[in-house]
Amino acid sequence: MSLQQAIDRNLVRYLELIPGTSAFIDARTPGSDMKDNFCIIGAGVAESSRQHVHIRETAGFNIGAAGQPPGIKNSLHSHRTAELFIVFKGLFRFYWGNNGEHEAVLSHGDVISIPTNLFRGFEVVGRDYGFMFSVLGGDDSGGGVTWHPNVIKDSQGYGLYLKADGSLVDTVDGDPIPNTEELMPLLTQDELNTFDNYTTEEMMPFVALRRDYHTISSDFSSSGVKQYALTGHPAAEYDFQVKSADDVSIMAYELSEGASIPAHNRGVKEVLINFDGDTEVCVEQDGEEARLVLTRGDVFSVPEGASYALKNLRGNSFTYSVMGSDLPGKPGCSKGV
Repeated sequence: MSLQQAIDRNLVRYLELIPGTSAFIDARTPGSDMKDNFCIIGAGVAESSRQHVHIRETAGFNIGAAGQPPGIKNSLHSHRTAELFIVFKGLFRFYWGNNGEHEAVLSHGDVISIPTNLFRGFEVVGRDYGFMFSVLGGDDSGGGVTWHPNVIKDSQGYGLYLKADGSLVDTVDGDPIPNTEELMPLLTQDELNTFDNYTTEEMMPFVALRRDYHTISSDFSSSGVKQYALTGHPAAEYDFQVKSADDVSIMAYELSEGASIPAHNRGVKEVLINFDGDTEVCVEQDGEEARLVLTRGDVFSVPEGASYALKNLRGNSFTYSVMGSDLPGKPGCSKGV
């Protein structure tokens, strides 16, 4: 396979995203319907076998997205591995706790790393359709979702059943109704009591608000470059704003018009999410070189072992790098762009 072919299969355009509308048990529950779920890199924790997955190959983490109109909720659930969100458009009210009793509203560019063993959900508030990218730790993201028992109860009667193995049965699409003994058992009160809780004040260290991003000393001497270290391990070489042991980390690069950073490789899996502007990516691997342009919302999984350079083509560009380690090393640079 040529480098250009590898690039083509590793690129997902925002305008070409294919949603799933029945990915989870609550997908038809009134107030939780009308959701779009996207599996961009890896199947994540989607329960439906009918969910479209753009890129199946993972390297320690999955990239997904959630889109929904105002007033629509993603119901209370918990994960066994890291779950991080980057809000792309709209306003999202995150709520958490066994009764969803705590909350915070996040907007464009805000990042949150939600602890494991904690029930959480979110809904879009305001007037606009909301969309955010999600990062799920692990190749299989810990094996699925743990639903609050009320969510499973509320879903009854709408044609979706969750089996004990985590798979979703959709009788509207022709699946047979499962036997009672096949269904996912509801959590008991004793089991619910084992889940953690955080006050809003305790959750804020897990949030990096866009307005509060602070620059770090850039790894690159190029002018017109701002680098941000957003989420990563407390013992990391970088001073991450959110210090959390998630096995993934997030950095960001803001490039003024015409600015660039040289080709480099950190030795870990990287996925680029282009948030604003047009960003040219030059990929180098085994003596080959290929280029592509990322526009707003595009996602690119850098081929394993390749180096890449970034160049801003228009206005200011802003690009997130999601890395498959919460202890990323300094980049090894090759030739400039």
